[in-house]
Amino acid sequence: MKMKKFAILTIAAALLAPFSASAFAAKNCKMASVEGWGLTEALAKSQAHSILLLSTGNFPVQNDKFSKPKDDCTLTPLGWTCKTTAKICKK
Repeated sequence: MKMKKFAILTIAAALLAPFSASAFAAKNCKMASVEGWGLTEALAKSQAHSILLLSTGNFPVQNDKFSKPKDDCTLTPLGWTCKTTAKICKK
């Protein structure tokens, strides 16, 4: 009887392990926000994305996992300004 209970607990632990690992990984996440400028919207977004990688230590090799960046761009008298925000999680 004890072996059967042990086997059931072992199987349950094995099935729940991926969920506990993802919960642990979520604790190692943070939000990062940077701002880039350019004469065109595409240049401003590119600069903001580059600054995001540089400021988080992920350039030239990306060590962390990034969510899809969210860009908020506005046209100013001197060009485009884009504020980029992304969630960064340690691998």
